[in-house]
Amino acid sequence: MQKRHRRINGLFLLTGVLAALAGCTRTPVAPVVATDPGRPVTIAGTTVSPAVTTTKGFYDSFIKQYPHLQSALDHDAPPETYVIPGLRRTRTLLTRDHKTVGTSTQMDPQGLAVTSQYVIISAYSRDKHYDSVLFLLSKKTGAFLKQIVLPTNAHVGGLAYDPVNHMLWVATETAQAQAALSAYTLKTLDTADFAQKQTATAFDHVVTLPKIPQASFITYTRNGLYVGYFDARGQGVFATYPLDRQGMPQLTAGPTTHLRGQDIHPAVYDTSKQLQGVTFYQGRILFSQSYGPHPAKVLVFDNDGQKTWIDFDGDDIVKSIVMPPYLEQIVASGSDLYALFESAAGPYRQADLEFHADRVVKLDLPTLLK
Repeated sequence: MQKRHRRINGLFLLTGVLAALAGCTRTPVAPVVATDPGRPVTIAGTTVSPAVTTTKGFYDSFIKQYPHLQSALDHDAPPETYVIPGLRRTRTLLTRDHKTVGTSTQMDPQGLAVTSQYVIISAYSRDKHYDSVLFLLSKKTGAFLKQIVLPTNAHVGGLAYDPVNHMLWVATETAQAQAALSAYTLKTLDTADFAQKQTATAFDHVVTLPKIPQASFITYTRNGLYVGYFDARGQGVFATYPLDRQGMPQLTAGPTTHLRGQDIHPAVYDTSKQLQGVTFYQGRILFSQSYGPHPAKVLVFDNDGQKTWIDFDGDDIVKSIVMPPYLEQIVASGSDLYALFESAAGPYRQADLEFHADRVVKLDLPTLLK
């Protein structure tokens, strides 16, 4: 009888293996780092392999087109790049009811956050028919860990992680198209998994923002959130919001507001056009500036965020660094600059570009800013 049980269990195991290998793609159980677009890997309906090129092809093209960035490629602490998931296919929910499971082939990466554990990428479906998502990768290995589906199809242009109150803030909008910030606690990030529950994960907090047309990008530094509005043809807007002791942004700071610190105060600035992202590093503000197929830039300002003004006309700029086109959010973490691009999203893969970035690139900041 014992041998019979063994044979039946073995048959079930073989059936499971054959089912997992069925089709053109593989569905690994353990976290994997897929690096070859010619051997596509899909996990729970989402492609986690690169959309354009192999690792070697990526580096060869990157260095050829942007040789001035070669010395800044961070070779000391691998991984040096992170494959952007979901560019070919993303399993998510139809926005019409936020319940029906479907597959978007138009996911466009927009926001980026780095925690001690995760590299997190936000993406929205360009056809607006599917809910937006978060992809969570292992910071240590680059492996795809899981995906979270958001209860919205918003553009999700920016992410910011607050390491004090352990919250991830997402640039969103209200049902009335007002600028908003929505947050997940670290507990929610750790437990939510679309592959397991097939449902959208409700936000833990939602805050509507006044005085800014749209929350296009966002960053965190020194007890505050900094939110920007992208404008392609005119000046944008850059707003600062201090955080209280519960980690919530304060839209107006009165005498009874208990802030986590007195580093910043609510303020609104006019900015340069075409800003896509912002981050802080050692007394400087770095903005990503990008629009269309033209080379992007990282603009470096000599300002620690505590000054009451920023001169976007040039007096405050200390360096301008040419980057590949379609640069989105940038994040300074330690001495590294993580840079996200959308040039490998569906519509741009067909564009006549010399370089399509289907990976987040990690650059050494001291070298980059020399």
